[in-house]
Amino acid sequence: MGPLGPTPIIPSLTSSSLCSGWIAALSTLHQDLAVSIIMMVVAGFFTLCALLSLFLLKRVHSLYRRTGASFQQAQEEFSQGIFSNRTFRSAASSAAQGAFQGN
Repeated sequence: MGPLGPTPIIPSLTSSSLCSGWIAALSTLHQDLAVSIIMMVVAGFFTLCALLSLFLLKRVHSLYRRTGASFQQAQEEFSQGIFSNRTFRSAASSAAQGAFQGN
């Protein structure tokens, strides 16, 4: 799904001791109230980010569908637009040379 994909969903629900998801926040509620509240705030922001990501994905999809375009056309437009851009080509070339030289 890209940068706005399902990544915020996983941290918002996780129960790992390394993350501040809803499950972890609720499980620490009886141990330390202050830490649990902070974890709930963080989980709330992850949840908000996930909901906004889904909203934006749906909006972009509906805008794109209204134009009558297809996925194949989008791929062609992207490849033609990116590879015809002179700045992108020079940046990609210098990045490839830097990676090859070990910098």
